Amino acid sequence: MRHLLLSTTILFAGPALADRIETTARVTDVTVYPWGAGVTREAALDLPAGAHELVIPGIPEGVDPASLRILGEGAVIGAVGFQQERALPETPAKSPELRAAEDELRGLRTELAQRDSRRAEIEARGEAAEDLIEFLMKLAESDGMAGNDIAALSGAVGQQLLEARQTAIRAEAEAEAADEGRDELEERIARAEARLEALRGPESDRGALVVAVQGQGQPARIRITTLTDEASWQPVYDLSLQRKEGRLRMDRGLLVRQQTGEDWTGVHLQLSTARPMDQAAPSELEPRFPRLGENEAKLYSRSAAPMAEAAMDAAERAYAPAPVEAKADGVAGSALAGVVGETVVYDYPTPVTLRDGADALRLPLDSHELAPEVVAEAVPRRDDTAYLVADTVNSTGAVILPGDATFHADGAMVGRGALTLTAAGDEMKLGFGPLTGIKLERRIPDRVEGDRGLISSSSERKEVAELRIRNLTGEAWPLRVIDQVPVSTQKDLRVDWSADPAPDETDPDGKRGLLVWNGPIAAGAERTITLTTTLRWPEGQMLFDGF
Repeated sequence: MRHLLLSTTILFAGPALADRIETTARVTDVTVYPWGAGVTREAALDLPAGAHELVIPGIPEGVDPASLRILGEGAVIGAVGFQQERALPETPAKSPELRAAEDELRGLRTELAQRDSRRAEIEARGEAAEDLIEFLMKLAESDGMAGNDIAALSGAVGQQLLEARQTAIRAEAEAEAADEGRDELEERIARAEARLEALRGPESDRGALVVAVQGQGQPARIRITTLTDEASWQPVYDLSLQRKEGRLRMDRGLLVRQQTGEDWTGVHLQLSTARPMDQAAPSELEPRFPRLGENEAKLYSRSAAPMAEAAMDAAERAYAPAPVEAKADGVAGSALAGVVGETVVYDYPTPVTLRDGADALRLPLDSHELAPEVVAEAVPRRDDTAYLVADTVNSTGAVILPGDATFHADGAMVGRGALTLTAAGDEMKLGFGPLTGIKLERRIPDRVEGDRGLISSSSERKEVAELRIRNLTGEAWPLRVIDQVPVSTQKDLRVDWSADPAPDETDPDGKRGLLVWNGPIAAGAERTITLTTTLRWPEGQMLFDGF
């Protein structure tokens, strides 16, 4: 049980508050971050001049009071209290919206009760008629009928049976007629209950703002902004390659999740790459004090504690969230809301509805046509088949954020993966599944070395490898073959290599030791590359895994 007082600064003085007014504040704007969201709600009402206490219920539990920001137009905001898990001291005046919702629900429930009452009366007549029929049938079969005028009694009983059956039939028809429209009425009641629930909010998990305001005798608008960590968004991608047409389309979207304790209905959505929940300032370093000891044992005993503390400090800082460089993706039909440093905010073009705790809502952003260069990429050292690869450039005009991606080739889904952070204008290499008809093999027919195994005391190791590529498909392919040779980082270790044919590229993109061969491979053709590598080092030294 608690009453959280957010502000005790009174911006106006005077007698006790004239009245208490309850009003609603609907969520109108939401800015979602990769982790967290800023939620803005608005309350609009005609506020008489003078001092008032404004009660705004429906604030979800878990809202950090320190994140509350309240602005007023047409009113001066004074002290603000955030009431949770505690009843208000007295019943405030209800807002017109709340009274209207309660009246509507009360009227619909009364109408339903009257309908059910009429049906109950009709069913009672029908049941009475059925009971009379049962009684008359038993009377006609009883022994007491033998000493009476059979004809007269039969006529009287028959007439009463006829009337009772007619009554039962009419009652059944009237009951069915009374049921017409009942389902629709129940649906209206359910909608009215939902509206009232939205205006009131469940008392078990919601609080209320109590705001001291000075009315100015004009319509007032109150804007309330809070920060929650129960929401997030992430980009998602669909990449579709039409190989023969030479087309590559990237459809961008986003997944939004929220478990804030309330539904967002028809809100204006903004997407921000800022990370307000993460570390905002650089880490600080503490002084280090190395110590010398007489010997190893004493050094350990004297410095064990500070060294352990230093190790713990290093571990904590290693796993602490680091400042993240954030950039933003483009949004179709959206407007740039602002740029501050590395943070970019985009407006989503249409209102969005996202229910609390529902599955992630996927929203489309935009589509872009990219220019692909399709190749069959072969890595015989690791794979036994080539893979369909599209080389392209990020021509969207905006950075591509990291996110999950689904890959389609010629109308079929070929795999799932992820896109990495790619700046505008940067190159991209996208894989679209294996080409099982292009077989790869890397053979070492003759390996010469002083000793076998990963470690050798010999002064030379030589390897001759054959890279074999067979195209068993019925069409020609542009081919890219990739292999590697060791790279020496020591003056005494010498690496020599030769290839037949010679590679078209060495050390592509600064990746030392990589070799690339480009060129077409015809349908049914076979291509062989011979790669010879020799490592030499001084006698008496050890080589650790040269290949």
